[in-house]
Amino acid sequence: MRYFLKLSYDGTNYCGWQVQRNAPSVQQTINEALQKLLGHHISSCGCGRTDTGVHAKDFYMHFNAENEIADLVDFLFRLNCVLPESITISRIIPMPEKAHTRFDATQRTYEYYLYFDKSSFIKRFALYQGFYKIDWQKVIDGTEFIKTIEDFTSLCLPSEDFKTNICKITDARWDVFPAHHYILKPFDENVPGLPLVPPYQFNEGALLRFTISSNRFLRGMVRKTVGTLLMIGKGKVDPEEFKEIVSTKKDFRIHYLAPPNGLYLSNIKYPYFP
Repeated sequence: MRYFLKLSYDGTNYCGWQVQRNAPSVQQTINEALQKLLGHHISSCGCGRTDTGVHAKDFYMHFNAENEIADLVDFLFRLNCVLPESITISRIIPMPEKAHTRFDATQRTYEYYLYFDKSSFIKRFALYQGFYKIDWQKVIDGTEFIKTIEDFTSLCLPSEDFKTNICKITDARWDVFPAHHYILKPFDENVPGLPLVPPYQFNEGALLRFTISSNRFLRGMVRKTVGTLLMIGKGKVDPEEFKEIVSTKKDFRIHYLAPPNGLYLSNIKYPYFP
């Protein structure tokens, strides 16, 4: 019997989603919890692979149980009791045998959060940029160019997992939110923040969010995109050089990877879910 799990996790203390030999992963932690409750080996698959330290507000995985789970509500309760606080399962969904969390997903959305007033409490969930002067018009112009790109070879890390670097971007934008607590709210595409309109003076406690949606994402793609856009705004990368490198699929002199703590996989869409 195949089941989907809908979950979220704080990725701070994990090497990412995927099972690794010498470091704890989200997948391994859930597999071990399922094995404890079901009494047999679990081989699971996730809707994607997040990097070390990256979070997920909306993530799906699937696994096969040898026998039907009779009481899903009770099983969900016991599974959350076994799992650490950093991982939360919100739904368990019986599915057809061929349903696949990775291949059936039609769209994925990531969020990246920046903050500008030093805080001891949100540094593990967003990137502090209060030290820098950033030309946000250049960042916005670069973001508009991102929407026209099809091949993201220059804006990802090398990987043997992908046969093509073609991605279809359906949305890329920057929004302003008034308070830090918005970081942890579930993603809602119908409730955007205020659009970033330069020149902008950030109010105390304000957040800046980069949102990007696509049919697929490549290894390190969002972190490299955000990092490179910020370097454009800081004057470290020339906007025309950026366009030329991306258009010709060349390598940047430096991998401008934004840190993982500000990144969230926030929304997954499937054709069979509303």
